[in-house]
Amino acid sequence: MKAAMKQEKGMVSVTSLAKYYTTRKAGLFERPGTIRAVDGVSFTIPVGQTMGMVGESGSGKTTAARSILRLIEPDAGEIVIGGTKVHELDRKELRDFRKNMQIVFQDPFSSLNPRMTVEKIITEPLRIHTAMKQAEINSRFEELAGLVGLEAAHRDRYPHEFSGGQRQRIGIARALALNPRFIILDEPVSALDMSIQGQILNLLSDLQRKLKLTYLFVSHDLAVVEHMSDRIVVMYLGRIVEESSKKSLYANPLHPYTQSLMKAIPETRASRHGFSVIAGEIPSPESPPRGCHFHPRCPCAMDICGKEYPPVKTVRKARVACHLY
Repeated sequence: MKAAMKQEKGMVSVTSLAKYYTTRKAGLFERPGTIRAVDGVSFTIPVGQTMGMVGESGSGKTTAARSILRLIEPDAGEIVIGGTKVHELDRKELRDFRKNMQIVFQDPFSSLNPRMTVEKIITEPLRIHTAMKQAEINSRFEELAGLVGLEAAHRDRYPHEFSGGQRQRIGIARALALNPRFIILDEPVSALDMSIQGQILNLLSDLQRKLKLTYLFVSHDLAVVEHMSDRIVVMYLGRIVEESSKKSLYANPLHPYTQSLMKAIPETRASRHGFSVIAGEIPSPESPPRGCHFHPRCPCAMDICGKEYPPVKTVRKARVACHLY
């Protein structure tokens, strides 16, 4: 199977993606449990656009993102990137195809090898996946450093000699080394100071326009997602509960969970009653509530919500899984 990138309207297509984990038995007569970390996730990202993926911690965002790249092997589903069926690639084909899809991790320090210089970190993909000569590698390093706002003179420094924002620029440069067309951004600014977050977000936006990149932007920060995304999927306990354009989602969220997330966005000034919070805590994915998983926390819950999981419906060009519609 050829792992060549093909420019199609649907650059990234994910269908019925699932990842399950089996828990150990606590007692002799107890059956192992099943954690449905990702349970039937489907969406499409057009070429050059950004899909935001939001939800509370434990909603399955990072597991879904890493399953798409097969950093975690999914248990079911189809993953098509640029016309290539990634879920069908064998080990060698997947290794060859990785140059087309990359990831920028949340923690810019732990994702970088502390024993490697900046030059070696950024050019390591070139040494592994290409037959470029040293002079070409040097030239490519200088090009990548310039793209992300690093100085070529820093090539012999180590990650601990840089600030958090500079380390994230190193991680972005490494992800760009092989000219990928699809990049997953897994909480890329959550570990950074507020003053640096805007710089990195603007850099990512500039790189997307300049290099025609397609992003999956994973975050729990709805304000950041609004800035970066074209469309947004909202996840809760391993499933997508709403998908909509950025404009529609922020103007008129449909799912009660999405509405609760919007109300919980911190404002510059809290009201006299304090900040808004979502009632209750996210349930364990090992034993999700029957019916709609959100119904124990939902202010709009009805009898049917505790009995049947709602089907996904199209409402005003958005997809929503809720019995209210």
